Amino acid sequence: MAHPKTLRATLGWLSALAALLTVPAIAQDSSPEAGARTDAATETPQAVDEVIVRGRRLSEIEADLRIYINKFLTEVAAPARGRGYARWHRQVCIGVHNLEISAAQYVVDRISSAAQDVGLEPGEPGCRPEVNILFTTNASETASLMVETEPRAFRPMAGYAGTDPGVDALDEFVKSNRAVRWWHVSMPVGAHNRVNAIDEPGTRACADSPLCAPQVNVQGPSRIHSGTVDELQYVIVVVDATKLKGTTWQQLGDYLAVISLAQIDPKADLADFDSILNLFSNPAAYSGLTDWDRSYLQALYGYDQERSARAAQNEIVSRIAKRELEDR
Repeated sequence: MAHPKTLRATLGWLSALAALLTVPAIAQDSSPEAGARTDAATETPQAVDEVIVRGRRLSEIEADLRIYINKFLTEVAAPARGRGYARWHRQVCIGVHNLEISAAQYVVDRISSAAQDVGLEPGEPGCRPEVNILFTTNASETASLMVETEPRAFRPMAGYAGTDPGVDALDEFVKSNRAVRWWHVSMPVGAHNRVNAIDEPGTRACADSPLCAPQVNVQGPSRIHSGTVDELQYVIVVVDATKLKGTTWQQLGDYLAVISLAQIDPKADLADFDSILNLFSNPAAYSGLTDWDRSYLQALYGYDQERSARAAQNEIVSRIAKRELEDR
């Protein structure tokens, strides 16, 4: 499968080929000299190299691109178990902790700018952060202490509903050696009234059972539209300040923007894709968000969340493919 950059070159080559194949007619030369030249050419034929031009239909290119995007989406996305792709609704507030004020504000502004690009409204100064980014020099100890002292913050439904990545992912969050580790908590809510589709254990009707759920009125549920959507509730990010060598604030801010706005699999292998998420494996290759990152975020925040999981994935793939082909 061709890399998007290779695809750009392919499409450009097809345009150039079309121009080359449209050549002006050459007038026949009827002079005596022309006849002599013709006879000579007939007597001593010259070897001509054969040139074979093979083109590809745009439909074939698009089909390969969709396969490539599907591979990316399967690798990068990490929705809560049994749930769809979650995103923020209308606005998001960013908080950065344990960092000098001007540096912290730069990171907040960088993430807020990316949020605005996908249609979100950044929180006002003094807002209650839903994305909390903690810089520390002992990340593993910090993560372990956070999980130990506030387990409900990481698994609010105690594992009975799809609101977090699961116990194995939580163990990875604590033991990770990565420069940045993160944890997303989402909630299925009514698509139209944003009421939680499940109750937390110990609250209201769920005082005696963690399996009960409130009733949510939906408009025209079907096999295509469920009437509920998945909404991000908060994100916890721990940054190991001792492992940032070779990165810039711009790179780091954009990296944090992607994991703050989308449920990203920390174990994703994205070496085949042009993404800022490769920052810590190849810092010199990225100055910030790539076109590919922007296409993904735009698609994530543009697709119809009420659609079934398969339909949602197809729509995201189609949106990315359309944007990529239009840019070429």
